[in-house]
Amino acid sequence: MKLFAALVHAAAAASQVEVDRLAVVFDSLAPLDAGATGSHISKDRGVAVQFPSFPASEAACGPAGRTLEYVNFTLNTLNIPTHESLWLQAELCPSANGLPNCVKSDTPARITIETFDRRVKFQWFPAVPIVLEPATTYWFTVLSNGETKDKFPIWLDGTKEFSTANDPRNEVLVAYTEKEGGPWDVLVRDDGNRLVPSFEVYAS
Repeated sequence: MKLFAALVHAAAAASQVEVDRLAVVFDSLAPLDAGATGSHISKDRGVAVQFPSFPASEAACGPAGRTLEYVNFTLNTLNIPTHESLWLQAELCPSANGLPNCVKSDTPARITIETFDRRVKFQWFPAVPIVLEPATTYWFTVLSNGETKDKFPIWLDGTKEFSTANDPRNEVLVAYTEKEGGPWDVLVRDDGNRLVPSFEVYAS
C-alpha cells in the first residue's frame, strides 16, 4: 500500500512539474461556483474568443514564438440529451480584419461529450504544432452538432472582467455565428466591460 501511495504521489508530482514548465498565455478564470451563465453552442451557433498572445518584450531574450500545448475550456453539459451523439469541434485560428480566419483544409477533430454536469472541463490539443507569435491576436473557436432547442452545451463565462484597465487595446472579444458556416459577428458592449467564456491557453 505504501508503494502504491508513493507511486501515486510521484505521478502527481511529475504531472505538476509538466504544468509548471508551461506558460499561461491567456486565462479568463474559472466560472462561478454557482449561478454561472454562458453562451450556448449549437450546429448554427459557434462561439469564439479572441485573445492576445504574449507581449513582444517577452520574446526579446528567448525564442521568437511559443509552441501551443493545449487549451482548457469549461462547459455546462447537464441538460443535453445523453442518448444523442453530441460532439464539439474546437480550433485555434488567426485573426483577419478582427474576425476568426479559420482557413485550414482539414476538419478539426471532434471532441465527444461523455460527461454530463453543470461544470465540465474539456481539453483541446492542436493536431499539428502551432507557434504563437508575440504581440499577435488569435481566436479560439468552439462549435457543436447540437440541434435540440434548449438542450445545447453552454460555454460558461469566466470570472475575469475585461475593460480598458486590463485590455486597453480591446483585444479580448467574443464572436458568434447565427447559422451553420455563417459569418462571425463580434459582440460589442457599449460600456466596454465584458466577461468572456472560460478558457486557459498553455504554451511551452
